[in-house]
Amino acid sequence: MVAISGLLFGLMVMLCHHLLQDEKAYALVDGHVQTYQRVDNPDGSWTANKVRQPFTAPTDSNMLSWDAIHYYEISQYLYSPDKMWSGNFAFFPLFPLIWRLSYLGPIGIAALNYLLYLAGLVLVVLLFCKNIPRWKFLLLLCAPMTVIYMIPYSEALFFITIALGLYGMVRRRYWLFFVGFFLACSTRAAGNILAVAFVITDVLVGLRNRDSFSKTLLNALRHLAPIVAAVLAVVLFQHLRGAEHWFEYVLAQQQWGKELSWPSWPFTDWSEEGASVSQPLIFMLTMPALAWLAIQLRKALKPQTIELADERYRLRLLSVLFFVGNVMLALLTQHGCFFSQARLLTCTPFFAFLLVDMADAKKSRGWQIIMTLMLVGTAVVMLGLPYLPHRAAAGSVMVFMLAVMIFFGDRLPVWLRYPMLAAAVVLNIGWTAYLFNCFLTNGYIFT
Repeated sequence: MVAISGLLFGLMVMLCHHLLQDEKAYALVDGHVQTYQRVDNPDGSWTANKVRQPFTAPTDSNMLSWDAIHYYEISQYLYSPDKMWSGNFAFFPLFPLIWRLSYLGPIGIAALNYLLYLAGLVLVVLLFCKNIPRWKFLLLLCAPMTVIYMIPYSEALFFITIALGLYGMVRRRYWLFFVGFFLACSTRAAGNILAVAFVITDVLVGLRNRDSFSKTLLNALRHLAPIVAAVLAVVLFQHLRGAEHWFEYVLAQQQWGKELSWPSWPFTDWSEEGASVSQPLIFMLTMPALAWLAIQLRKALKPQTIELADERYRLRLLSVLFFVGNVMLALLTQHGCFFSQARLLTCTPFFAFLLVDMADAKKSRGWQIIMTLMLVGTAVVMLGLPYLPHRAAAGSVMVFMLAVMIFFGDRLPVWLRYPMLAAAVVLNIGWTAYLFNCFLTNGYIFT
Protein backbone atom coordinates (compact mmCIF):
# COMPACT_ATOMS: atom_id res chain seq x y z
CA MET A 1 0.00 0.00 0.00
CA VAL A 2 2.74 2.45 0.96
CA ALA A 3 4.87 1.59 -2.09
CA ILE A 4 1.93 2.10 -4.46
CA SER A 5 0.95 5.33 -2.71
CA GLY A 6 4.55 6.54 -2.92
CA LEU A 7 4.74 5.68 -6.61
CA LEU A 8 1.51 7.57 -7.29
CA PHE A 9 2.83 10.49 -5.26
CA GLY A 10 5.99 10.64 -7.38
CA LEU A 11 4.00 10.45 -10.61
CA MET A 12 1.71 13.26 -9.45
CA VAL A 13 4.74 15.41 -8.59
CA MET A 14 6.17 14.91 -12.08
CA LEU A 15 2.76 15.59 -13.66
CA CYS A 16 2.39 18.79 -11.64
CA HIS A 17 5.87 19.90 -12.65
CA HIS A 18 5.17 19.07 -16.30
CA LEU A 19 1.90 21.02 -16.33
CA LEU A 20 3.56 24.11 -14.86
CA GLN A 21 6.04 24.16 -17.74
CA ASP A 22 3.14 25.42 -19.86
CA GLU A 23 2.77 29.21 -19.86
CA LYS A 24 -1.04 29.12 -19.59
CA ALA A 25 -1.00 26.66 -16.71
CA TYR A 26 1.71 28.61 -14.88
CA ALA A 27 -0.26 31.84 -15.37
CA LEU A 28 -2.88 30.42 -13.00
CA VAL A 29 -0.39 30.32 -10.11
CA ASP A 30 2.33 32.84 -10.98
CA GLY A 31 1.04 35.22 -8.35
CA HIS A 32 1.84 32.62 -5.67
CA VAL A 33 4.72 30.57 -7.10
CA GLN A 34 8.00 32.17 -8.04
CA THR A 35 10.84 30.25 -9.62
CA TYR A 36 14.59 30.73 -9.81
CA GLN A 37 16.71 31.90 -12.68
CA ARG A 38 20.49 31.60 -12.73
CA VAL A 39 22.34 34.82 -13.59
CA ASP A 40 26.05 34.65 -14.46
CA ASN A 41 28.16 37.54 -13.18
CA PRO A 42 31.15 39.11 -14.98
CA ASP A 43 33.55 37.83 -12.31
CA GLY A 44 32.59 34.23 -13.03
CA SER A 45 30.26 33.83 -10.04
CA TRP A 46 26.51 33.44 -10.32
CA THR A 47 23.34 34.15 -8.39
CA ALA A 48 19.88 32.62 -8.44
CA ASN A 49 17.19 35.29 -8.59
CA LYS A 50 13.49 34.69 -8.10
CA VAL A 51 11.38 35.34 -11.18
CA ARG A 52 7.90 34.60 -12.46
CA GLN A 53 8.25 32.21 -15.35
CA PRO A 54 7.08 28.67 -16.21
CA PHE A 55 8.88 25.68 -14.78
CA THR A 56 11.93 24.22 -16.51
CA ALA A 57 11.93 20.79 -18.18
CA PRO A 58 14.51 18.35 -16.70
CA THR A 59 17.51 17.45 -18.83
CA ASP A 60 20.72 15.55 -18.12
CA SER A 61 22.46 18.93 -18.05
CA ASN A 62 20.31 20.78 -15.51
CA MET A 63 20.00 17.66 -13.34
CA LEU A 64 23.71 18.16 -12.56
CA SER A 65 23.02 20.93 -10.07
CA TRP A 66 24.49 21.59 -6.62
CA ASP A 67 25.97 18.45 -5.02
CA ALA A 68 24.90 16.29 -7.96
CA ILE A 69 27.83 17.65 -9.98
CA HIS A 70 30.24 16.55 -7.24
CA TYR A 71 28.78 13.04 -7.17
CA TYR A 72 29.01 12.93 -10.96
CA GLU A 73 32.66 14.03 -10.95
CA ILE A 74 33.53 11.39 -8.37
CA SER A 75 31.78 8.75 -10.48
CA GLN A 76 33.85 9.82 -13.47
CA TYR A 77 37.26 10.41 -11.88
CA LEU A 78 37.12 8.43 -8.60
CA TYR A 79 38.69 11.23 -6.51
CA SER A 80 41.65 11.75 -8.88
CA PRO A 81 43.34 14.86 -7.36
CA ASP A 82 44.51 16.24 -10.71
CA LYS A 83 40.96 16.31 -12.10
CA MET A 84 38.82 17.23 -9.09
CA TRP A 85 38.53 19.78 -6.30
CA SER A 86 39.86 18.43 -3.00
CA GLY A 87 36.60 19.37 -1.29
CA ASN A 88 34.99 16.39 -3.05
CA PHE A 89 36.69 14.10 -0.54
CA ALA A 90 33.91 15.14 1.86
CA PHE A 91 31.55 12.95 -0.19
CA PHE A 92 31.61 9.20 0.43
CA PRO A 93 32.09 6.86 -2.54
CA LEU A 94 29.30 4.25 -2.61
CA PHE A 95 26.68 6.32 -4.46
CA PRO A 96 29.16 7.59 -7.10
CA LEU A 97 30.41 4.02 -7.59
CA ILE A 98 26.88 2.72 -8.15
CA TRP A 99 26.26 5.60 -10.56
CA ARG A 100 29.44 4.70 -12.44
CA LEU A 101 28.58 0.99 -12.65
CA SER A 102 24.95 1.62 -13.66
CA TYR A 103 25.91 3.52 -16.83
CA LEU A 104 22.86 5.71 -16.22
CA GLY A 105 22.65 9.40 -17.00
CA PRO A 106 21.54 11.98 -14.41
CA ILE A 107 17.83 11.48 -15.17
CA GLY A 108 18.22 7.71 -15.08
CA ILE A 109 20.00 7.67 -11.72
CA ALA A 110 17.35 10.02 -10.32
CA ALA A 111 14.63 7.56 -11.36
CA LEU A 112 16.60 4.70 -9.78
CA ASN A 113 16.94 6.75 -6.60
CA TYR A 114 13.18 7.09 -6.24
CA LEU A 115 12.68 3.35 -6.68
CA LEU A 116 15.31 2.72 -3.98
CA TYR A 117 13.45 5.11 -1.69
CA LEU A 118 10.16 3.27 -2.26
CA ALA A 119 11.86 -0.04 -1.46
CA GLY A 120 13.23 1.51 1.71
CA LEU A 121 9.74 2.68 2.68
CA VAL A 122 8.50 -0.90 2.43
CA LEU A 123 11.22 -2.00 4.85
CA VAL A 124 10.28 0.81 7.27
CA VAL A 125 6.65 -0.30 7.20
CA LEU A 126 7.72 -3.89 7.93
CA LEU A 127 9.42 -2.68 11.11
CA PHE A 128 6.06 -1.96 12.70
CA CYS A 129 3.60 -4.26 14.37
CA LYS A 130 0.37 -4.99 12.56
CA ASN A 131 -2.97 -3.24 13.07
CA ILE A 132 -1.64 0.31 12.73
CA PRO A 133 -4.25 2.38 10.85
CA ARG A 134 -3.28 3.04 7.26
CA TRP A 135 -3.76 6.78 7.53
CA LYS A 136 -0.77 6.91 9.88
CA PHE A 137 1.46 5.36 7.21
CA LEU A 138 0.16 7.92 4.72
CA LEU A 139 1.80 10.59 6.88
CA LEU A 140 5.01 9.51 5.17
CA LEU A 141 3.71 11.18 2.00
CA CYS A 142 3.61 14.49 3.89
CA ALA A 143 7.36 14.55 4.62
CA PRO A 144 8.38 17.95 3.23
CA MET A 145 11.76 17.09 1.59
CA THR A 146 10.76 14.04 -0.46
CA VAL A 147 12.20 15.78 -3.51
CA ILE A 148 15.69 14.76 -2.40
CA TYR A 149 14.94 11.19 -3.54
CA MET A 150 14.10 12.42 -7.05
CA ILE A 151 17.50 13.91 -7.87
CA PRO A 152 21.07 12.55 -8.21
CA TYR A 153 21.84 12.72 -4.48
CA SER A 154 22.88 9.93 -2.10
CA GLU A 155 19.88 10.20 0.28
CA ALA A 156 17.86 7.44 -1.43
CA LEU A 157 20.74 4.98 -1.16
CA PHE A 158 21.31 6.03 2.46
CA PHE A 159 17.60 5.54 3.13
CA ILE A 160 17.35 1.99 1.83
CA THR A 161 20.64 0.85 3.39
CA ILE A 162 19.74 2.22 6.82
CA ALA A 163 16.28 0.66 6.47
CA LEU A 164 17.92 -2.67 5.64
CA GLY A 165 20.17 -2.40 8.68
CA LEU A 166 17.28 -1.52 10.99
CA TYR A 167 15.22 -4.39 9.62
CA GLY A 168 18.10 -6.76 10.37
CA MET A 169 18.40 -5.33 13.88
CA VAL A 170 14.70 -5.68 14.67
CA ARG A 171 14.43 -9.17 13.14
CA ARG A 172 17.68 -10.22 14.87
CA ARG A 173 19.51 -11.03 11.65
CA TYR A 174 22.92 -9.62 12.35
CA TRP A 175 24.29 -10.15 8.85
CA LEU A 176 21.53 -7.91 7.42
CA PHE A 177 22.27 -5.33 10.10
CA PHE A 178 25.99 -5.42 9.31
CA VAL A 179 25.52 -5.17 5.54
CA GLY A 180 22.96 -2.38 5.83
CA PHE A 181 24.97 -0.14 8.13
CA PHE A 182 28.25 -0.91 6.36
CA LEU A 183 26.72 0.26 3.08
CA ALA A 184 25.02 3.26 4.73
CA CYS A 185 28.27 4.46 6.31
CA SER A 186 29.98 4.04 2.93
CA THR A 187 27.33 6.32 1.43
CA ARG A 188 27.34 9.28 3.79
CA ALA A 189 29.56 10.64 6.56
CA ALA A 190 27.11 9.79 9.32
CA GLY A 191 29.29 7.30 11.17
CA ASN A 192 30.15 9.68 14.02
CA ILE A 193 26.52 10.37 14.87
CA LEU A 194 25.50 6.73 14.45
CA ALA A 195 28.36 5.50 16.64
CA VAL A 196 27.44 7.82 19.52
CA ALA A 197 23.72 7.02 19.10
CA PHE A 198 24.35 3.26 19.25
CA VAL A 199 26.60 3.50 22.32
CA ILE A 200 24.07 5.61 24.25
CA THR A 201 21.23 3.32 23.14
CA ASP A 202 23.06 0.17 24.21
CA VAL A 203 23.98 1.69 27.59
CA LEU A 204 20.40 2.83 28.30
CA VAL A 205 18.91 -0.47 27.15
CA GLY A 206 21.50 -2.38 29.19
CA LEU A 207 20.65 -0.37 32.30
CA ARG A 208 16.93 -0.76 31.70
CA ASN A 209 17.23 -4.55 31.25
CA ARG A 210 19.77 -4.87 34.08
CA ASP A 211 22.19 -6.52 31.68
CA SER A 212 25.73 -7.30 32.75
CA PHE A 213 28.55 -4.98 31.74
CA SER A 214 29.99 -7.61 29.40
CA LYS A 215 26.66 -8.06 27.59
CA THR A 216 26.21 -4.31 27.16
CA LEU A 217 29.77 -3.96 25.90
CA LEU A 218 29.29 -6.85 23.45
CA ASN A 219 26.09 -5.27 22.08
CA ALA A 220 27.87 -1.95 21.58
CA LEU A 221 30.81 -3.59 19.81
CA ARG A 222 28.48 -5.54 17.53
CA HIS A 223 26.65 -2.36 16.58
CA LEU A 224 29.84 -0.36 16.09
CA ALA A 225 31.54 -3.02 13.94
CA PRO A 226 29.91 -2.16 10.56
CA ILE A 227 30.33 1.57 11.18
CA VAL A 228 34.04 1.30 11.95
CA ALA A 229 34.57 -1.14 9.05
CA ALA A 230 32.83 1.22 6.60
CA VAL A 231 34.78 4.29 7.69
CA LEU A 232 38.07 2.40 7.41
CA ALA A 233 37.07 1.14 3.95
CA VAL A 234 36.25 4.69 2.80
CA VAL A 235 39.50 6.06 4.24
CA LEU A 236 41.52 3.33 2.51
CA PHE A 237 39.72 3.81 -0.81
CA GLN A 238 40.22 7.59 -0.77
CA HIS A 239 43.86 7.19 0.22
CA LEU A 240 44.48 4.78 -2.65
CA ARG A 241 42.83 7.28 -4.98
CA GLY A 242 45.22 10.08 -4.03
CA ALA A 243 44.10 11.60 -0.72
CA GLU A 244 47.05 13.35 0.96
CA HIS A 245 45.91 12.41 4.48
CA TRP A 246 44.38 9.23 5.85
CA PHE A 247 41.26 11.02 7.06
CA GLU A 248 41.02 13.45 4.19
CA TYR A 249 37.21 13.50 4.33
CA VAL A 250 37.38 15.12 7.78
CA LEU A 251 39.70 17.88 6.56
CA ALA A 252 37.56 18.39 3.45
CA GLN A 253 34.60 19.35 5.68
CA GLN A 254 36.37 22.64 6.45
CA GLN A 255 36.12 23.60 2.78
CA TRP A 256 32.35 23.37 3.17
CA GLY A 257 32.27 25.78 6.10
CA LYS A 258 32.18 23.16 8.85
CA GLU A 259 34.46 23.57 11.86
CA LEU A 260 34.14 23.65 15.63
CA SER A 261 32.46 26.93 16.57
CA TRP A 262 29.97 28.57 18.89
CA PRO A 263 26.48 28.95 17.37
CA SER A 264 25.19 32.44 16.64
CA TRP A 265 21.64 33.72 17.13
CA PRO A 266 19.25 33.98 15.44
CA PHE A 267 19.84 30.77 13.54
CA THR A 268 20.31 31.26 9.82
CA ASP A 269 20.22 29.21 6.63
CA TRP A 270 21.50 29.67 3.11
CA SER A 271 18.13 28.48 1.85
CA GLU A 272 14.75 30.11 2.37
CA GLU A 273 12.97 26.89 1.51
CA GLY A 274 15.26 24.81 3.71
CA ALA A 275 14.81 27.13 6.68
CA SER A 276 11.02 26.94 6.39
CA VAL A 277 11.30 23.19 7.07
CA SER A 278 14.30 22.85 9.38
CA GLN A 279 13.66 25.76 11.74
CA PRO A 280 10.19 24.72 12.99
CA LEU A 281 11.35 21.10 13.25
CA ILE A 282 14.36 22.08 15.36
CA PHE A 283 12.42 24.42 17.66
CA MET A 284 9.50 22.03 17.98
CA LEU A 285 11.22 18.69 18.54
CA THR A 286 14.68 19.21 20.06
CA MET A 287 13.60 20.20 23.58
CA PRO A 288 10.92 17.47 23.93
CA ALA A 289 13.45 14.96 22.54
CA LEU A 290 16.04 15.97 25.15
CA ALA A 291 13.38 15.83 27.88
CA TRP A 292 12.31 12.35 26.76
CA LEU A 293 15.93 11.15 26.76
CA ALA A 294 16.38 12.50 30.30
CA ILE A 295 13.26 10.61 31.41
CA GLN A 296 14.60 7.40 29.86
CA LEU A 297 17.91 7.87 31.70
CA ARG A 298 16.09 8.40 35.01
CA LYS A 299 13.99 5.27 34.48
CA ALA A 300 17.05 3.23 33.53
CA LEU A 301 18.86 4.28 36.71
CA LYS A 302 16.00 3.32 39.03
CA PRO A 303 17.31 0.23 40.87
CA GLN A 304 13.88 -1.13 41.83
CA THR A 305 12.35 -1.30 38.34
CA ILE A 306 13.12 -3.57 35.42
CA GLU A 307 11.31 -2.71 32.18
CA LEU A 308 12.55 -4.94 29.41
CA ALA A 309 13.16 -2.93 26.26
CA ASP A 310 11.68 -4.36 23.08
CA GLU A 311 13.11 -3.70 19.63
CA ARG A 312 10.62 -0.94 18.92
CA TYR A 313 11.80 0.92 22.01
CA ARG A 314 15.43 0.46 20.94
CA LEU A 315 14.61 1.81 17.49
CA ARG A 316 12.72 4.76 18.99
CA LEU A 317 15.68 5.60 21.21
CA LEU A 318 18.13 5.32 18.32
CA SER A 319 15.97 7.51 16.07
CA VAL A 320 15.62 10.28 18.65
CA LEU A 321 19.37 10.23 19.29
CA PHE A 322 20.10 10.46 15.56
CA PHE A 323 17.80 13.47 15.24
CA VAL A 324 19.30 15.23 18.28
CA GLY A 325 22.83 14.32 17.16
CA ASN A 326 22.38 16.02 13.80
CA VAL A 327 21.07 19.18 15.47
CA MET A 328 23.91 19.25 18.01
CA LEU A 329 26.56 18.66 15.34
CA ALA A 330 25.17 21.49 13.21
CA LEU A 331 25.06 23.79 16.24
CA LEU A 332 28.72 23.15 17.06
CA THR A 333 30.20 23.14 13.54
CA GLN A 334 28.19 25.54 11.36
CA HIS A 335 28.25 28.87 13.25
CA GLY A 336 24.48 28.78 13.83
CA CYS A 337 23.75 28.25 10.13
CA PHE A 338 21.55 25.20 9.58
CA PHE A 339 22.29 24.69 5.90
CA SER A 340 21.47 21.16 4.71
CA GLN A 341 19.54 20.30 7.88
CA ALA A 342 16.15 20.21 6.13
CA ARG A 343 17.23 17.08 4.28
CA LEU A 344 19.67 15.66 6.85
CA LEU A 345 16.98 15.68 9.56
CA THR A 346 14.02 14.45 7.54
CA CYS A 347 15.38 12.22 4.76
CA THR A 348 16.22 9.10 6.76
CA PRO A 349 14.36 5.97 7.93
CA PHE A 350 14.83 7.30 11.48
CA PHE A 351 12.58 10.27 10.75
CA ALA A 352 10.12 8.08 8.83
CA PHE A 353 9.97 5.71 11.80
CA LEU A 354 9.40 8.58 14.24
CA LEU A 355 6.54 9.95 12.13
CA VAL A 356 4.54 6.74 12.37
CA ASP A 357 5.74 5.81 15.85
CA MET A 358 4.77 9.16 17.36
CA ALA A 359 1.43 9.06 15.56
CA ASP A 360 0.77 5.58 16.98
CA ALA A 361 2.09 6.17 20.50
CA LYS A 362 -0.37 6.62 23.34
CA LYS A 363 0.31 10.08 24.70
CA SER A 364 -0.29 11.04 28.30
CA ARG A 365 -2.13 14.25 29.10
CA GLY A 366 1.15 15.79 30.25
CA TRP A 367 2.87 15.09 26.93
CA GLN A 368 -0.12 16.43 25.01
CA ILE A 369 0.11 19.68 26.97
CA ILE A 370 3.86 19.85 26.27
CA MET A 371 3.34 19.26 22.57
CA THR A 372 0.61 21.89 22.43
CA LEU A 373 2.90 24.42 24.09
CA MET A 374 5.71 23.51 21.71
CA LEU A 375 3.46 23.99 18.67
CA VAL A 376 2.29 27.40 19.89
CA GLY A 377 5.76 28.40 21.12
CA THR A 378 7.40 27.42 17.85
CA ALA A 379 4.86 29.41 15.87
CA VAL A 380 5.52 32.49 18.04
CA VAL A 381 9.30 32.14 17.77
CA MET A 382 9.17 31.60 14.01
CA LEU A 383 6.94 34.62 13.47
CA GLY A 384 9.22 36.69 15.68
CA LEU A 385 12.42 35.91 13.80
CA PRO A 386 13.37 38.84 11.56
CA TYR A 387 13.98 36.79 8.45
CA LEU A 388 10.88 34.58 8.51
CA PRO A 389 8.55 36.88 6.48
CA HIS A 390 10.94 36.45 3.56
CA ARG A 391 10.90 32.65 3.79
CA ALA A 392 8.83 30.24 1.74
CA ALA A 393 5.82 29.75 4.02
CA ALA A 394 4.55 26.51 2.45
CA GLY A 395 7.31 24.43 4.06
CA SER A 396 6.46 25.69 7.55
CA VAL A 397 2.73 25.20 6.95
CA MET A 398 3.39 21.60 5.99
CA VAL A 399 5.52 20.98 9.09
CA PHE A 400 2.78 22.36 11.36
CA MET A 401 0.05 20.35 9.60
CA LEU A 402 2.17 17.23 9.94
CA ALA A 403 2.80 17.95 13.63
CA VAL A 404 -0.92 18.40 14.34
CA MET A 405 -1.74 15.07 12.70
CA ILE A 406 1.09 13.29 14.53
CA PHE A 407 0.34 14.68 17.98
CA PHE A 408 -3.45 14.87 17.85
CA GLY A 409 -4.55 12.79 14.83
CA ASP A 410 -6.35 10.15 16.91
CA ARG A 411 -8.38 12.85 18.64
CA LEU A 412 -9.41 14.61 15.45
CA PRO A 413 -12.88 13.68 14.17
CA VAL A 414 -12.85 11.60 11.00
CA TRP A 415 -14.56 14.38 9.02
CA LEU A 416 -11.57 16.63 9.83
CA ARG A 417 -8.69 14.13 9.92
CA TYR A 418 -8.96 12.75 6.40
CA PRO A 419 -9.56 16.06 4.59
CA MET A 420 -6.58 17.50 6.50
CA LEU A 421 -4.43 14.53 5.50
CA ALA A 422 -5.54 14.84 1.87
CA ALA A 423 -4.81 18.58 1.91
CA ALA A 424 -1.32 17.94 3.32
CA VAL A 425 -0.55 15.35 0.62
CA VAL A 426 -1.81 17.65 -2.17
CA LEU A 427 0.17 20.57 -0.75
CA ASN A 428 3.27 18.37 -0.61
CA ILE A 429 2.82 17.39 -4.26
CA GLY A 430 2.90 21.05 -5.26
CA TRP A 431 5.72 21.84 -2.82
CA THR A 432 7.83 18.93 -4.09
CA ALA A 433 7.25 19.95 -7.72
CA TYR A 434 8.34 23.48 -6.79
CA LEU A 435 11.50 22.22 -5.03
CA PHE A 436 12.30 19.97 -7.99
CA ASN A 437 12.12 23.00 -10.27
CA CYS A 438 14.30 24.97 -7.85
CA PHE A 439 16.92 22.25 -8.16
CA LEU A 440 16.82 22.41 -11.96
CA THR A 441 17.28 26.19 -11.86
CA ASN A 442 20.01 26.31 -9.17
CA GLY A 443 17.78 27.61 -6.40
CA TYR A 444 19.37 27.82 -2.96
CA ILE A 445 17.69 24.82 -1.39
CA PHE A 446 19.93 21.78 -1.66
CA THR A 447 23.00 22.90 0.25
